[in-house]
Amino acid sequence: MNELENIVKSVVYGGIGAAATIVEKGGDIARVLVEKGQETIRSNQDTADDIKRRVKEFCDKFQNDDVIDVSKLSAAQRAELRRQLDALDAAEAEAAAAASVVDEVPAGAEPAEAPVSDDDVPVYEPEEATYTAEDEL
Repeated sequence: MNELENIVKSVVYGGIGAAATIVEKGGDIARVLVEKGQETIRSNQDTADDIKRRVKEFCDKFQNDDVIDVSKLSAAQRAELRRQLDALDAAEAEAAAAASVVDEVPAGAEPAEAPVSDDDVPVYEPEEATYTAEDEL
């Protein structure tokens, strides 16, 4: 009986020790995981900020490159630029005029239908019968 009692005590003490170890190590693991998470967020934030900065610099470079220095154009180039700008202004004016005509149609108005003539309506003409009563026999 004494031996059985010692075995039971050893099992109980082993279980309690295992539970204590799990709690202790679990707390350590939780702390390590929290620290790793915070470190990852900090390093990723730095990387994200660096990428944002580089993209902004890249975009700013292209925005500044699109500026045309008209003073460096020859007289012929300036004349061609004026012609293109005039054509663009005329196209915009036509588009605005067309948009204003469309805007003048009253709300809820039905679109006008094209008149239908007899020529537009297809006429069904049956084909002549080519069989006789003898064909059915």
